[in-house]
Amino acid sequence: MAETRVGIGVNSEAQAADEFRGLWVVRTSMQSKESVEQVIGRACEGKFNALLVQVNGRGEAYYESRIIPRMPDVQGGFDPLAFCIEEAHAVGIEVHAWINAFTVGEIGRRKYQENHVLTQHPEWALVDHGQVSTFDYSPGMGRDELVSVMLDPAIEGVKEYVREVFMEVVTDYDVDGVHFDYIRYPGRKYGYGEEARDEFRKLTGYDPLDLVKKPETLRGKITDGKDLFEDLSDKWDEFRREQVTEVVRRVYQDVKRTKPDVAVSCAVFPDLDESYNERLQDWLSWIQEGIVDFIVPMAYTPNTRKFTSHIKKAVETSPDGRALAGVGVYLMLDNPSDCIEKIEAARELGTPGVVLFSYDSIKERTDYWEALASGPFKSPATAPKMTRRASSPISSVKDREND
Repeated sequence: MAETRVGIGVNSEAQAADEFRGLWVVRTSMQSKESVEQVIGRACEGKFNALLVQVNGRGEAYYESRIIPRMPDVQGGFDPLAFCIEEAHAVGIEVHAWINAFTVGEIGRRKYQENHVLTQHPEWALVDHGQVSTFDYSPGMGRDELVSVMLDPAIEGVKEYVREVFMEVVTDYDVDGVHFDYIRYPGRKYGYGEEARDEFRKLTGYDPLDLVKKPETLRGKITDGKDLFEDLSDKWDEFRREQVTEVVRRVYQDVKRTKPDVAVSCAVFPDLDESYNERLQDWLSWIQEGIVDFIVPMAYTPNTRKFTSHIKKAVETSPDGRALAGVGVYLMLDNPSDCIEKIEAARELGTPGVVLFSYDSIKERTDYWEALASGPFKSPATAPKMTRRASSPISSVKDREND
């Protein structure tokens, strides 16, 4: 496939011939042949060329796995991912396996399948600053930040578990890409497990819990010209960011050693400052280091001005075309024109394409598929090659033109 040319100001008609048109497909649409066939049919109807299909949302597989248990709701003998790849590739549509990195269970649930990660390693769950494990949370706790029990990326076993989950899919399936979701902390008050605290003590000599429980013992002390509390707070945040980054790094490097043409991407918070400071998700450094092929900022808002602001900043911080636009179509169900306005705005900003969240929210909305197919997606488009050049972490537009 031809590499796309991107940049601020690319016009819509030129880009539409070579544009990533993706759909996030939630796992509930991956349970049967009939539901997968409907996904493919709708994607063809709307002239989409890529599916990001959720095959692991809570530590359970919608594929054949030796590592994690099979999702009980999937029909016996049916491999959703294999079937989706076969059917999609037959009509020229890419399949990217969407995998939730750290979300692995339901809040308040205690029992899982025997080979589920929380059955095998409940001690791997994130711990908050009150020393309560998210595995022990009751329903309603962490409501504003947690959608499920989450694993602690500072634990070495967790890093390897996530790497193995991704690599099994890459090795066993003909996917065009693997897509990280929930590759972050849920908030600043999490990550205070024993292993993380031990590692931070080795690095600094201090327990990060002191920042919460005994801040008065640190404030006002000057070390190397810096307030000790502020210095340790910055170091603790950076320590946690690096735990997340290391998971992305390991997966990316192993994928490229195994199948260099498989794209590695991440769904990320659209606001760079919030992502970095509150979710400890440093996606800008992932682009700069060259350990992701592309990101999809989840700019979920019906407000086009706000959407444009988020995507513009992502494009400007990733001038080599590594930022797609995530459109929250589920917030715009009343009128397809609202979604179309976001697609056109993303094109004006020079993104390589868009991903809509989600297929499931509009799967029965015939008006949406017709509006997309007769409007912004009137002409078919080829999905651009989103993998980086092996010789350079970030290739230039000139390099891509000569590919």
